[in-house]
Amino acid sequence: MASIVVLGMAGAPAVSGAAQASGASTLHVSVKPRTGSSKTHFAISFRAAETTGTVGTVHRAYRITAGDQAGQGCLSSAARQAAPAKVGASVRVVLSPGNSSWCAGTFSGAVWETESIVCQPGQVCPDIVVAPRKVGTFTFRVTRG
Repeated sequence: MASIVVLGMAGAPAVSGAAQASGASTLHVSVKPRTGSSKTHFAISFRAAETTGTVGTVHRAYRITAGDQAGQGCLSSAARQAAPAKVGASVRVVLSPGNSSWCAGTFSGAVWETESIVCQPGQVCPDIVVAPRKVGTFTFRVTRG
């Protein structure tokens, strides 16, 4: 019973702290190009505020998401995870429609910092979930044609 209380107390600050900061935009995020066609590849760039990858028992990553109102027969959302980076390094992720086409409209995007606990096989792993934290926002526009 004591271990459950300790885990619950340890998990509460991480989740509540992330929830409070979720609206904060701390990174300067750029998009190139800002406007494109249904087949355009949009490059999302920013400088890493934290080192990402696995460090000790924590795995940290940047996840980039973008979406617009759903359309029929076209791509209305995308998500990609950035490669691991050192603090201060330039991070670049390309969002592309792949074999599909973007829906026309303005896409709202976000950069999320995610964290998870890394446990070795056979190791007791704490049941802690850290909420993703929004650390940057961006938009791009897709024109018809």
